[in-house]
Parts: sequence; C-alpha cells; structure tokens
Amino acid sequence: MHLGQQLSLLIKNTPIIEQQSVLECAINGVIDYFASSLQASNETNVQQLLAWINDEGGNNRAWLIGQKKLATSRQAALFNAFQAHCLDYDDVHIDVRGHPSAVILSALFSSIRLDDSLTRLDGRRFLTAYVIGIEVMALLGRCVNPEHYEKGWHTTITLGGIAATAAICYLYDEPFLAQALTLAATQASGLRLMMGTPIKFLHAGLAAQHAIQSVEWLRAGISADKDFLDDNLGFLSIYGQGNDNLDLTIWAKPWKIVEPGLWFKTYSYCSAASYIADAGKLIYKHPKFNVDNIDYITLFFAPINSDAALIYKKPLLAEQGRFSAEYILALILLGIPIDFEQFASKPIADNILQLIQKMQRSYDIQLTPHPDAYNKRYVVIEIVLNDGQKISQRVDIPKGSPKNPYSQQELATKLFGALQNEIKAQQLLSDIYALANGMDIKQLLISHWKML
Repeated sequence: MHLGQQLSLLIKNTPIIEQQSVLECAINGVIDYFASSLQASNETNVQQLLAWINDEGGNNRAWLIGQKKLATSRQAALFNAFQAHCLDYDDVHIDVRGHPSAVILSALFSSIRLDDSLTRLDGRRFLTAYVIGIEVMALLGRCVNPEHYEKGWHTTITLGGIAATAAICYLYDEPFLAQALTLAATQASGLRLMMGTPIKFLHAGLAAQHAIQSVEWLRAGISADKDFLDDNLGFLSIYGQGNDNLDLTIWAKPWKIVEPGLWFKTYSYCSAASYIADAGKLIYKHPKFNVDNIDYITLFFAPINSDAALIYKKPLLAEQGRFSAEYILALILLGIPIDFEQFASKPIADNILQLIQKMQRSYDIQLTPHPDAYNKRYVVIEIVLNDGQKISQRVDIPKGSPKNPYSQQELATKLFGALQNEIKAQQLLSDIYALANGMDIKQLLISHWKML
C-alpha cells in the first residue's frame, strides 16, 4: 500500500475524539480563531477583499465571519482565512512553522452550507476534523522543515491546503480522500518573500480555498487518481527531503494539538519575535535602563536559523515590523505600546529608526538550551550603555507558547476584546463549548452569522 493511502486510512478510520483534554485544546483553538478573525473584521485590507467578493457575486451559501453576509464556499474560505490571519494575531504550531487554525477552521466553517437545512453536523466530529487537520499539517511540517521553510516556502499555504482538505474530507466522510489530498498538494505554493505584505494573509486564504475547491471538483466528478506521497514525484520528494522522513507510527501519539500544542498570541507580530519582546519588556524594567544611555544593542539568536521569519533587519514600513526583531524591540525600549496601530501601513518614525541603527544580530553565543525550549531556541539581548556597563536578558519559553500558555480565561478575554460586546461574546463562547457535547455545528453558524 502506498504511503498516501496509508495516511488516508489513518484519517478515515479515526474515531470521533472523546478525550476531554484533546477536545479542550480544540475548543481553545476555536475560541482563539474567532477572536483573531473578529478583531480584523474592519481592517482596510479585509474590506477591500470583501468589496471584490461583492463585485464577483455568486450563490450565498457560506458565512463570511464578522460581516453578516453569505457567499460561495470558495469565496468564504478565501475571505475567512485572510481575515483570521490578517493581523498575524492567530495561532501557530512549532512543527508547522506556520498558522494552522486560520486555514483549517476557515475551510471547515466555509464548507458548511447554510442553504442546506437538512444536514446535521455533530460538533464532536467537527472538532475531530480540526484536530486531524492539525495532525496532518504538523506531520508534514516535521518532514519538510526546517529546509522547506528556510528555503523560502510559506508553510501556512504549502502545508495548510493539504491539512484543510484532510479535515473537510473527514467531516463529510468523503470517499475520495486520497485523491483530494493529491489535488490539494498539486496546488501548493507561496513564497515567504511576501511576509510584511497583505499577500501573506492571502496565502492563508488561498490554502483554505484550495481545500474547498479540491473537494468540490472531486464531487463534480473530476479525478486525481495519483498518490501525493509518490516516492519519486510526490509532495515530500519535491518540497521536502523525501518520504523516509514521514513516520505514520506517531499518528495521534499524542495528538499534535496537545503536544507540542498550539501557540496562542495576544500580539500582532510573528511569534519568532516573542522571545525578543519578552526579553525587551524585562530589560525596560531594569533599574539601570535608560534608552538615552544606549551605546549599542546585540540580539543573540540560537545558531539554528531561528530568526528566519524575522526577515526585516532595517524595516521602513510599520507593517514590515511584524517580521522585524529590531522594530519590536525598539518600540518596547522607547515605551511605545505594541498595539495594532504600530503595524499599520505607514512609515516608521525617525526615533524608532535611529534606535534600530544601534542594533545588530549575532549567532555566536553558545548556551545550553532550556529542556522545554522549542527546537532548542532561545534569545539573549545585550545592551551596552555609554559608560560601558551591560544589561542582558535571556528568554527561552515566551508567554503564549504551549509550555508557558495563556489560560482559557485569557483566551476568553481576547475574544471579549475583539467583539467589544460581552453579551455576544458570552453567547458565542457558550456555543463553542457546547461543540464538545455534540451540538450541531451548523446551529452555531445559524445562531451567530447575523449577529457577529
């Protein structure tokens, strides 16, 4: 049996998950997804994409989250994932080196037709489909990374479309799962070059859309009877290091949504910069720190290309700052709140640029990683003052990462902040929690699409 067929059987034969610890992780992911999406619902880029969808038109079947509007399933997948990822506020997964939930949940929600009043979809099966999507994305990520990511591929799209396709096929128990994975795999693309531009968010949308259209094309009768994990010309052979790296014996042992788990964010920048941010905040409180007395700053990264996502060493636009360790550190050291406004499409202020000029990166430091550190990562910030004194701070496990997580209440607070309406937030939270008890996922959508 081919490897792709083995994976398809693993997916198809997975029973509905009943473990409360796993379901709780999935519920947290759904809560964070809605918080990230609704926070971005009025962003300029989101409204521009919405205008394009309105102009294109189509059958009103699937929910555009936060817009009180329905669209085609393909449009909804594109839009919902774009919006969920638009502020870089959504979760990440260390095995993926990308953003799983923005893609997988957007595809799942967009696959649900609200013009079909007959079909019931059990909430536990929905959550299981989501967990399976993350499992597939993480397993593939472990195979292709770090080379795939560091070469320049954006894993949110190259892996996300395949993972979301697996999730949809499980939700509806589609008979053509293996073909669907192949069809999604052949659409994989997306360059990390686009980080710091709205196209990065579009990558998440395209991945979700790839999943929707792969399933819809196969339902229409188009075939793709090839194994996407073919030894010579398959996905891992082309995008990674070959099929030998794919170990299906670790499927659900444990589920990857549990271990290493999702990395949630309450900030609007790349999680790779969270090490810098946490260290910078501690330095800012140091009794000897005074920004006017800084001579120069060195940012020490673990020598494993752990700053690959932080591509802007000297950014000029604030939106590029999401992927700049230097910009985020400068904001913190200048006492500027790191809110959404600091990553708008505008030039960076001169005082920030001047402080960035005092920064340099280094990879020469050789320290023993913390045993719970992800991929042996850590960051050390060292500031040399004008009088020669030094202030330094090291961070191995940033806040929000699975080993230093936010509580469920903190995630709920993130949702309240996005909605700015406690009654609506409580109603949505209640229905999300009810999914673990088998509530019809379609009922959640019907109850909230005109309200949110």
